[in-house]
Amino acid sequence: MLETWVVLSLSALLLYGIAQVVNKSALQHISAPSYILISAFIATPVWIIFLIAYLSINGSWGASLEYTAYGILASIFGITGFYLFQEALQRGPVTIVGSITATYPAIIVIVAIAFLGETLTSIQAIGVVIIVAGMVALSYSHENSTGRSSLTRVALLLSIATLILWGLWGIFAKIALEELEVILYLGLSGFITPPIVFLYLRHRKSQGEVIVPKWSIAVIIAIIASEVGHIGFISETNAISLGPAAIVFPFIAAYPVVMILLAYMFLKERLSKREIMLVLAVVVGIIFVSTV
Repeated sequence: MLETWVVLSLSALLLYGIAQVVNKSALQHISAPSYILISAFIATPVWIIFLIAYLSINGSWGASLEYTAYGILASIFGITGFYLFQEALQRGPVTIVGSITATYPAIIVIVAIAFLGETLTSIQAIGVVIIVAGMVALSYSHENSTGRSSLTRVALLLSIATLILWGLWGIFAKIALEELEVILYLGLSGFITPPIVFLYLRHRKSQGEVIVPKWSIAVIIAIIASEVGHIGFISETNAISLGPAAIVFPFIAAYPVVMILLAYMFLKERLSKREIMLVLAVVVGIIFVSTV
């Protein structure tokens, strides 16, 4: 029987993959800043409700200042990393940007084993290596729709910054969830999301981006994609709190496999023989890390 964290990780992987495919359809008609605005409007009230529910149930904060700070740092790193990733994608080819940022679980694995006292079986360790290597190769191999092949210096710096921030997010999230209840950790995002989103959208508006979209089918699709993605994030957070970071993060980071397969089936995107082999390799890696 599968452990609870394995089921939650698999759920997050599937939901993230579905959300990205749906989101891709919406982004053909609305800008990325518009999607981020929609996402923030949907998520922030939910995080605040979680926080109010936590306080109502417990009657007080109940968490130490130290671990609360870890949770806040995790939220800052994760959200900022996501927006820098969007900036990197606009300035460089997704094949290279994706391959650089896809290695962030490796940072978490190293820290989890070296400093958090986690251990892996030989099969799980092989699975982690297969997933990380497979995702990097798949990101590099997957067809770049923009046709760009060179990476600017700015895009490279943004990609490296994203890699570091996502690595820090994973480490601090795992540490914070050692003490914080999941509902409180998620509730902290209600404080962090608005100011970061405001700064990001202010920056994009200064570049002439359209921020507030007109009501349309694309906006409805974006709302659905955002809701599915946030449910995936809730599943991921619960998985992090229950399972070993060295396995959970590489496991869930393989969600592009789902995205690529769904895009192939429903969006008629091409998939080369090499990509099919890489997808199968990542699936094998997921099976290995699920061996608990």
